Amino acid sequence: MYLRIAGLMTAFAVATKLILFLMDLSQEQMAMFTIFVNLLIILVGSFFTVRSFKISNKGSDLKSDVKAGMKSTTLFALFMSLFMLIYYNYIDRHYFPDMITERVELAKSAMNENPDIDLENVKRTGEMLFSPQTHASITLFGLTATGAVYAFLISVLMRRLPGFK
Repeated sequence: MYLRIAGLMTAFAVATKLILFLMDLSQEQMAMFTIFVNLLIILVGSFFTVRSFKISNKGSDLKSDVKAGMKSTTLFALFMSLFMLIYYNYIDRHYFPDMITERVELAKSAMNENPDIDLENVKRTGEMLFSPQTHASITLFGLTATGAVYAFLISVLMRRLPGFK
């Protein structure tokens, strides 16, 4: 059950990300849509996971409900983290180099006001922060934390709804 729900969540998120890529949106628009779609996917996936668990395990406690909700969202976070590595290494290869170049250009334009800016340090910091590995790690942590919060909230709400106690 958990793997099936996580697989469906991942398939929908990957399809959405690829469609947004093909729409050739700006980086800011794509990031905004991706974040909101992933939040919605985690919310819906958590709901269906907890709902399925509650139906098959009547009288379960809150801890078990939260664990069940987190299983599919954690798998989704892992799958999406792996997809982010593949996506930014093979599909959208120019995303992070463009981000680094943009930051270096911004630092160059600010040198008149602040001559102490070290452009090489700006570039090194950008290369460390703007990489597929860093983004995949942040994605893994962010989606897992969001899944934990959603699983907890949905589990608490379902304990209040008639038919799910």
